[in-house]
Amino acid sequence: MDLVYPGDVGVIEGRLQTEPDAKGLVVIAYPTAYSRFGRNDELLCATAHEHGFSTLSVDLLTPEETTVRTQELPALLVERFAAVLTDSDRRGQTGICVFAIGEAATAAIPAADHHEVKAIATCALPGIVSAGESEIERTGARVLECTPTLDAPLTWDDVDRSMRRALVWFDAALTPPQQVPS
Repeated sequence: MDLVYPGDVGVIEGRLQTEPDAKGLVVIAYPTAYSRFGRNDELLCATAHEHGFSTLSVDLLTPEETTVRTQELPALLVERFAAVLTDSDRRGQTGICVFAIGEAATAAIPAADHHEVKAIATCALPGIVSAGESEIERTGARVLECTPTLDAPLTWDDVDRSMRRALVWFDAALTPPQQVPS
């Protein structure tokens, strides 16, 4: 199902694919336009579906904004990401996990504030730290950084490996702690 999120700072679009008896929803956030229509998104979603998750792929920027980088971009990404999470809350989605790619990675933690996000995994560009110390303290153990440590451009193989690692992380975040008998 294609979704449109109208907002004060422009319209963003997403694609929701639900799985029967899904254990949760993985929000895959791209810092570009039209990424949700590509072969790479199909592969990421298929991996998540095989793992028992529904997916929501969102493009946080319009085609015009994808090529222009301004100082306002980080705040814009956070605001739009938060709007997507607010809508997911409104729709009654549970077990929400976030997989944020590239520049969307730095927006994931601030956007998740005040939302029922169970876990956040980021796959940013090498050299980009997606969470500062204060953000890690605030979110506790909910964040996993999957950023490659190589000094090379981020590839789709890196993103695929990061998604597979993130899904294990999401499973752990959604598994209730075992009760220890007294």
